[in-house]
Amino acid sequence: MTLSRRDSEFLLFDQVYRAAVRGTGAVLLLSGPVGTGKTALLQAMGGRAARQGGWCFVITGSARERGNRFGVLDRLIQAMCAAGMRQPFPDGLDCGGNFYAMMDRVHAAIRDMAGGRPVLIGIDDVHFADEQSLRCLSYLIRRVESSGVVMVLTESSSYERDMADLRAETLHLPFCHRFRLAPLTPSDIAEQMRERFGAVADTGLVRFLAEVSGGIPLLLHALMDDQAAGRMPDLRRPGPHYRQAVLRSLHRCAPSTAAIAHAIAMLGDRPLPELIAELGDVDPALVCEGARDLREMGLLGSESFRHPLTRSAVLADIPLPELSAMHGRAAELLHESGAPAGAVAEHLIAVQDGGRAGWRVAILCEAAREALAAGDVDTAVTSLRHAVGASADDGQRVRAGVLLAEAQWHGDPSRAARRLRDLSRDGRAGLLTEPDLLIVVNQLLWWGEFAEADELLRVGDGGGDSALGQLWTFFCRAGLGSAPCDESDQAVESPLAQSGPMAAVTYLSSAAGLAFGRVEADRADRMLWGIQAGTTLTPALYALVVLVQTGRLEEAVAWCDRLLKEDWIHRAPMRRVLIETVKAVAAMRGGDSETALRCVREVFEAVPPPAWGVVAGLPLSIAIRASTDLADADSAWAYLAVPVPPAMLDTPFALPYLQALGRYHLAMKHPESTAMYSRSCVELMKRWGVDEASAAAVLAEFESPSPSPLPVPEGRADEARLLEDDHFRWGPDAELTTAERRVAVLAASGETNRQIAERLFITVSTVEQHLTKVYRKLNVRNRFELREYLPLIEIP
Repeated sequence: MTLSRRDSEFLLFDQVYRAAVRGTGAVLLLSGPVGTGKTALLQAMGGRAARQGGWCFVITGSARERGNRFGVLDRLIQAMCAAGMRQPFPDGLDCGGNFYAMMDRVHAAIRDMAGGRPVLIGIDDVHFADEQSLRCLSYLIRRVESSGVVMVLTESSSYERDMADLRAETLHLPFCHRFRLAPLTPSDIAEQMRERFGAVADTGLVRFLAEVSGGIPLLLHALMDDQAAGRMPDLRRPGPHYRQAVLRSLHRCAPSTAAIAHAIAMLGDRPLPELIAELGDVDPALVCEGARDLREMGLLGSESFRHPLTRSAVLADIPLPELSAMHGRAAELLHESGAPAGAVAEHLIAVQDGGRAGWRVAILCEAAREALAAGDVDTAVTSLRHAVGASADDGQRVRAGVLLAEAQWHGDPSRAARRLRDLSRDGRAGLLTEPDLLIVVNQLLWWGEFAEADELLRVGDGGGDSALGQLWTFFCRAGLGSAPCDESDQAVESPLAQSGPMAAVTYLSSAAGLAFGRVEADRADRMLWGIQAGTTLTPALYALVVLVQTGRLEEAVAWCDRLLKEDWIHRAPMRRVLIETVKAVAAMRGGDSETALRCVREVFEAVPPPAWGVVAGLPLSIAIRASTDLADADSAWAYLAVPVPPAMLDTPFALPYLQALGRYHLAMKHPESTAMYSRSCVELMKRWGVDEASAAAVLAEFESPSPSPLPVPEGRADEARLLEDDHFRWGPDAELTTAERRVAVLAASGETNRQIAERLFITVSTVEQHLTKVYRKLNVRNRFELREYLPLIEIP
């Protein structure tokens, strides 16, 4: 028959207790790690003895009273005298007399008290007993066999060195028995769960409890308390009871073991023995013993803490005044040992005042690059913020600041924009290297700060006149879809073509709008298979756009889905939304407007339109066009109402946006507005020097395939009816188009031609043409005379 742990524990006790009834005493030494239930077992034995008519006296040792001479012995004598034992020392314990004479009197008093009745003397945590009391216990143990006394001592295996002398003197005696408490088995845990909750425990939960607690009752019962309190339902995440149990374990083990636990928790994935010894300020010879104790206590597994919250609880046990200094020391030790930058940076960030040192800034920047490569934007930003604060000179500060702006852009470009003014000032002062300058320029272009970008490029180009022109030529040609696929084109091989967000998203504008000229599908395949964490996203976007433009739409969607599962892409919001945008384009071109619209909604949930800068027209164009194709008037109106930066009209991102507006008005049966947007696209391309074939491709986008008529949304500030009228009268003979009326209202209100163009997303020349026709039809010569018609032409 297999005995449970509880049955096996009491089997030996019952045997020695029955012998004590017959006058033969014995000693039980209950040994085991902290938390294995030694105290509970001692108390259960005492209760068992009391129920059978015996005496029971239990004294607990205390670490704080180890300096009190004969303290444990005195408390034991006082407890027994209170129960009727004659006082062996009426005048007080004579600590200075003859030891053997003193102990003979104690032994005689205990024997006389027993008088044939079994006596259980329990010393809990005997390892905390003072040295003099331990000597007295050794004396009594050697004479216990001839009495009806059972002595039960509990000791922690963490203090085996302190108990070596007592064990050497007693364990060889035939009536002395050592009982080492073992961890609970899964079957023991299941049984305790059944007793606690009255039902058969789930196998997975039992496995989890065994894994986290290591079978140690103290930790197990804490986990069960957390579950009973609803702190650990389905997530199986330890709660406050478990955390307190970990702290209790640390406070009950040897100081050196606790120090080793603190050092291991602080060092994380690099708990090398020599580092543990130095950081914990313990003898190197004790490290292995301390680690063994921690494993036996259920805190450590084979290589690390059994649960992340175990490590958190151990760290929380370090006194606050010592915590910052310990983090600083850990950073130095890890740095000297060649630990990864991320592991060192974790401690540098935790140091309240780490001072300014070159190596600290270098480590923080390196850790940020590693984190950003893995898609961990928040960690990268945190590291770089501390790097800026730890910089010892302007060079380090500026470099860290540029990297910080780059990292922030990957999470939310709006956050990065707050640093651009200071970085631009540093660039004009000549503090930026060429790669850093390009990062700043790219972000300035993202927000439409073209003049500022041009000034910085001139600084980096030695004052040349063509810096912005060369960059913008690349952007525009990429947006029109011809240059990126031509390997012989020097623009693609230049640093400008390979750096920053603008170089990446211009490829997307070509995917959403015009067709590529020459494409190399095989090269795209090779590039996609070669994409991995730590590389820039531009090649992946380029390759995906090639797939879209060559009609391999299903492959493009499949690659997007595959890339979105990569942590380094999925965890970085801007990387994720750029891939999602390509997926939306591929779905829209494949006729799946519903998927395209869903993708864009997910894009804007992750990165709202205001954060897209001049690029906002790109995802908005997909949203408007997909809504139009789905005859979803409410969605179309909602996306049309999203403002875009006026500077967008001078970028390639204006083309897909104007195309989307044209298709929308085509669906609304507004041919005049459709023609206006078509002409605006053509004028933009002519300004950029685009060939006639590409311009013809733009016009084709407005005509085929023709969208289905779009219904008027419910509740549409009269405005919908106004848009449905291609022409309307002002006065008896004046007839203005809708476009002319809009321009006239804004002109009469005092806005300049450029302001009107920016508001209506048309070119300045188109505004001038509309105003010329308005003046002729209304027979006015200037804006002042046009104001007289404002009450008639103002939109309700």
